[in-house]
Amino acid sequence: GKSVSFSYYIDCDSTFYYAGGTTASGLPADERVVAVDPRVIPLGTEIYIPGIGKRIAADTGGAIKGNIVDICFNRDNPLTATYGRRGVRVYILG
Repeated sequence: GKSVSFSYYIDCDSTFYYAGGTTASGLPADERVVAVDPRVIPLGTEIYIPGIGKRIAADTGGAIKGNIVDICFNRDNPLTATYGRRGVRVYILG
């Protein structure tokens, strides 16, 4: 593969939500975005999650407090069948 440069990483719990609507930052809620606690990962930050890929922190949520990322997936993404809640390493790019 391809190398990705990162500034630091954060170990987080992760969940997922289905694509649709608009994010807190005004972007479409699609497979390019994640929801974060902006006190931990500022909105607009590019991130990389192994097994998921590059995303942008563009959304927030009432249950997203602390080191949690909520990954946006399309309904037809096969990961949604077994994703549940899991630990991930989130690389902050840049």
